[in-house]
Amino acid sequence: MKQLQHFGIVNTQNNSLPIISEDTRTRHAWVPFGVYGHDDFFSAVTAAWNVSTTTSACVEGIADLVFGKGLYSKNEAFNEVLQKLIPQEETKRVAFDLKLYGNAAYQVYWDDTHTKIKKMYHIPIHTLRAEKLYGEPKIQNYYYCVDWSDQRKIRDKKKVPAFGTSNEKMEILYIKNYFPGLYYYSLPDWVSAMQYSIAEGEISNLHLNNITNGFLPAVMLNFNNGVPAPEERQTIEDLLQAKFTGTDNAGRFMLSFNDDPATKPTIDIIQIDNLHEKYQYVAEYTQDRILVAHRITSPLLFGIRTANNGFSSQSEEMMTAFSIMQTMTISPFQNLILNTLDAALTDGGWDDTQLYFDQLTPLAILSQQAEDTGKSIAEVADTTNKEMENPATTEDSGDASVEEAIPPTKDNLSAEEFTLVKTTQPFFNQEYETYKD
Repeated sequence: MKQLQHFGIVNTQNNSLPIISEDTRTRHAWVPFGVYGHDDFFSAVTAAWNVSTTTSACVEGIADLVFGKGLYSKNEAFNEVLQKLIPQEETKRVAFDLKLYGNAAYQVYWDDTHTKIKKMYHIPIHTLRAEKLYGEPKIQNYYYCVDWSDQRKIRDKKKVPAFGTSNEKMEILYIKNYFPGLYYYSLPDWVSAMQYSIAEGEISNLHLNNITNGFLPAVMLNFNNGVPAPEERQTIEDLLQAKFTGTDNAGRFMLSFNDDPATKPTIDIIQIDNLHEKYQYVAEYTQDRILVAHRITSPLLFGIRTANNGFSSQSEEMMTAFSIMQTMTISPFQNLILNTLDAALTDGGWDDTQLYFDQLTPLAILSQQAEDTGKSIAEVADTTNKEMENPATTEDSGDASVEEAIPPTKDNLSAEEFTLVKTTQPFFNQEYETYKD
């Protein structure tokens, strides 16, 4: 007699690497932006940020440092206007969008004569899609929709002109970096860590399921008294799930009554050696890759403690790490916002803007600097702000003298000046390494 056997296999999801594309071949007037599918870029980035604790901490921490204590002008007269023209909360949201999505935008409102900007507000970047060029040298319009995944809401989309392309009362000022292979949109600087962010989220899901399942090992339960009908199999599976899964069922045992030992159920435990070590390695590796993608020089700056970086770090190391991150990570974001706003406000009838971000420096670093220099914390903070100013928006940015433009050489440097330049400029011309009196 032929023996019947029923064996179920669970297929795992086959995730592929993200392929980011601007779909210009669509029949729509706007350009969809996708990662894993059609026009899902913003939702995919949001999902990766939502499930990863490390990515969430990095995005929010860097966005806070980019905004600092707010956007101001060194021109006191214009600064009063600026605070009403662009409310601080609006720029804070723009800084967050720019870090999270690599794209951000303002709503720019003009006066009736379209000669002066009278108000600027943040607009959620995920609600905008760029219009196709249609032979134009630059993007002319953007489409606004509250939910681009809802076909019914897409019918109610609104067409809004891009900044500087119309005489409309409201325009969109779009902020983005150049990114190879893309024209309409840009990418966040941490896009290479999207897969790692999702992996970190899956690890948390794994631990949650382990807790929910009472830390039971992976087992295969075999019934040796024939293969029941599909309806009966489903009933047995539901009963087993109700009895032996969930935190309330942790520690329960299984009891079986049998007429014949030959037909008793058998339980095979599927044991994987050193599974906890493998999970720990994956968790640490994904966190490390995420930090690298965000260009975090010291995780402690964001309250992230790693295995290789405890709270015993010296203050000098913290100051060095913050200085590097401020120069390589924070300033580029700030300069992009400042340069865009400076150009827009100039076109919008406002002169002598002199914009700058009031820097947000950790108090521990300011305290150490004040102690080392004998200055007050306020004086040290003011010096830090001046050092981090955007040269494109400073008052004397375009008036450098000829003397200032001459590079240092052995003919125009004394021995003392040479020593100072060499210690403060790491890329000083190697030709004069052997300079002597």
